[in-house]
Amino acid sequence: MKWEYKIIGFSAEQWIPAGLPSDIGQRFDEWGEDGWELVRVEPILRGGWFFLGFGSFTRTTSFVAYFKRPKQAN
Repeated sequence: MKWEYKIIGFSAEQWIPAGLPSDIGQRFDEWGEDGWELVRVEPILRGGWFFLGFGSFTRTTSFVAYFKRPKQAN
């Protein structure tokens, strides 16, 4: 089976103070109705500096959502 993919980026910086967009569930439902299956969500981190040698501090700046669906025959 061959697949086609959709990759969507979402900014976390605008969501964190206000929460998720009110229509995010609706968007995902619409993509699902079009045959897209959510495969994975990855955080995109920024930062990584060390503080007194105790580890690195990062923050999530955005997310990437990966969708797939069977490729339609032409």
